[in-house]
Amino acid sequence: MSILRPVVFALVSLPLLIASGCGPKSVDDTKAVATVNGERITENDLQKYLALRQSTQAALPDKDKELKVARDELIDRALLAKHAVDSGLDREPDVHFRLKQTRVNILAQAVINNYLKDRPVTDEDTKKRFQQEFEQTDKNEYRVRHILVKTEDEAKDLLAQLHKGAAFAALAKQKSTDLFSKDKGGDLGWINQGMGFVPEFFSAVAAMRKGDISKAPVKSDFGWHVMKLEDTRALKLPTYEQFVANPQAQDRLRRKIQEERINALLKELKDTAKIEIK
Repeated sequence: MSILRPVVFALVSLPLLIASGCGPKSVDDTKAVATVNGERITENDLQKYLALRQSTQAALPDKDKELKVARDELIDRALLAKHAVDSGLDREPDVHFRLKQTRVNILAQAVINNYLKDRPVTDEDTKKRFQQEFEQTDKNEYRVRHILVKTEDEAKDLLAQLHKGAAFAALAKQKSTDLFSKDKGGDLGWINQGMGFVPEFFSAVAAMRKGDISKAPVKSDFGWHVMKLEDTRALKLPTYEQFVANPQAQDRLRRKIQEERINALLKELKDTAKIEIK
């Protein structure tokens, strides 16, 4: 029973690889707190493992006892990992894949962390991006109805019926495949550019005038749209001062900038890499 808790804790709760013939040799030169079959468990290993341990459960009141428990868990892990390698388990396809992907994930995250550390998103960056997005944002919002169908021919037939005087809401209830708006006569409510509508749909709406029905069907990944613009009004956009006072909004914008920087790095790596799709 004494080994059950360390094994479960170490191999399930804290999937942390250590050098036991299953990974690269350690470059850690801190003092060894134990050796297992010649493999060193260092003070650095112990402190990092202890921090991970304390992130998933309460720390023990007795600090010396907790260090001993953490050290013993690392020893148990090392014994099991060595036994797995000696038994050839690291060469089993599923285990080999997970070991490989764990290493890839750790290295990829390390690159991202280091890249962003060297290129922090500053307040000036977020201010500049806020101003750019403010200038590029459509300053109106639109009350829209639409009918979504699968084919262009269906959409053209709907337009012909509408031009002959058919009621838009009635046709939407009969023909639209959009379950969200169908029973509401195709009514999407008030929409704006920041709500995530596909660009081709929103651009077509923004080009219409109040009361207009789309002149031609609009294609998107969802199908073919016929739209009617019910009304237009000015969109209330936040000022920069309001943005600064909203930590969540600032965090979202910082993450967006970070994602763009990582995508730029990936593009650079792809442009210089030899990638063959087979």
